[in-house]
Amino acid sequence: MQPVEKTRTVKVPISISFDSTLVEQIDSICKERGCTRSWFVNKSVEEYMLEYLEDRDDYETAVAALEEFEKGDRKTYTLEEVYAEADLL
Repeated sequence: MQPVEKTRTVKVPISISFDSTLVEQIDSICKERGCTRSWFVNKSVEEYMLEYLEDRDDYETAVAALEEFEKGDRKTYTLEEVYAEADLL
């Protein structure tokens, strides 16, 4: 996963539409924090993208682990077998 760089980059203006209720919430938060809409939306998108990339990496890791498990010849155990072996029953 490549994190979003924190270096100064060129800002590219874009046009985007939000539901009016969402704009009111954004404006309220920006007023409370003393920040601009642009800063807030940029930060929100950046955080969402980082979370998305982490989730995607986790998914890909899980798929690879499942594929490795399915082609292997390892023995599996039921929960009851694990409890019995650990003397938890």
